[in-house]
Amino acid sequence: MSDSLLVRQPLFGTSGALLGYDIRFRDAEDGRHAFAQSYLSGTFDLVRAKLPAYVPCSRGQLLEDAFQIADATTVILVLPRDLEVDDEVIAAVTRYRERNGQIALSDITVEPAPVEALVPYASWLRFDMRSGDIVTLEIARARIEALCAGATLPRLVADHVVDLAAYEQALELAVEAFQGEFFSRPEPLPASDLPQSTMSAMRLMGLARDPNVNDRQLEDVISADPVLMFQLLRLVNSASVGMRGVSSIGQALRVIGRNSFMRWLAVAVAASRKSTTGVDAELVRQAVERGRLMEQLAGGSREPGTLFLIGLFSLLDAVFRMPLPEIVSRVALSDDATEALLERNGPYADALTFAESYEMGMFEYAGELATAMGIDPDKVGGFYTSAIAWTSEALGSVLDAQVAAPSVARATARR
Repeated sequence: MSDSLLVRQPLFGTSGALLGYDIRFRDAEDGRHAFAQSYLSGTFDLVRAKLPAYVPCSRGQLLEDAFQIADATTVILVLPRDLEVDDEVIAAVTRYRERNGQIALSDITVEPAPVEALVPYASWLRFDMRSGDIVTLEIARARIEALCAGATLPRLVADHVVDLAAYEQALELAVEAFQGEFFSRPEPLPASDLPQSTMSAMRLMGLARDPNVNDRQLEDVISADPVLMFQLLRLVNSASVGMRGVSSIGQALRVIGRNSFMRWLAVAVAASRKSTTGVDAELVRQAVERGRLMEQLAGGSREPGTLFLIGLFSLLDAVFRMPLPEIVSRVALSDDATEALLERNGPYADALTFAESYEMGMFEYAGELATAMGIDPDKVGGFYTSAIAWTSEALGSVLDAQVAAPSVARATARR
């Protein structure tokens, strides 16, 4: 597999703001440090998106000052639970702190761990929320406070927050950051809360798949929604598409074709979710990013447009807080796409499983799935970072259009 495999997972604050990313690497089999490669290539800065990065650090990497090449203020070293602390380790931690770097201790549980000898040097402690109820977790916190010997307690992170109960327990521990599956499954909202433009776009996606519906009919539907029309015109004129001067939906359809049109329409659907917190915005980003990641798996019987839609729709239940079957029922997706999304079966199911596995850092399994699909596993790391870059540009175009669209809609209404 590739020596540049990495994946990122978000951390959120108590207000829902995006605080930074956990970035995990898979080092090359010849021992080369994947972080150094990604940093020198610029991939690391792309993936951390100007936010702090929490990066796992082994004893060997710590003693070798393997992160010396980076700006220490951007990289928080996450030290493992079983790290044996000695004079060499303390000296290395001290060197990193002298560069204004921060240290985080991982997997704090009810059972003491060797790494806790570094509590006086740590800026962050990461509690494993799977390790007990609030009473036992408070015992663990008290043990840590005793180790601080009256000094300020490091900031707390709740890891593996899998449900509302774990989230509420973390709040009782006075943590400042959260990470886990809970933030990918928000509480559902009433179906009536779907934005009107989202409903229009979903209906339009169904029409665009029908070969009996001509471009003029599609243009008539879009023209009835000025905000959606403006957003889509901005999209197809963006640098992402590589075109300039498109002045009508009909012209855009003729130039870029329906597959590309549907892909951009799908981006607009995801971005129409009004983000009130960093969690909302991150879910939209993840949905579009997964769509782009899967699209790059095209080949054989796997059609790129279908791959993109499956990837994006697979997270729309979290984005819109609605059951996925209800969302799918509003759009005339192909039978293969519906089967992959609702039954995890059919010719596209493996591609969806690949994307989910890679995003969880299951690199070996993702590589096996890629090989089975006829994809060179050495390319999947590049697919992932390419998806991040593409999504940033695509969503930037959509959000820019959303800012300008209301004034256009008002002007249209006055005519």
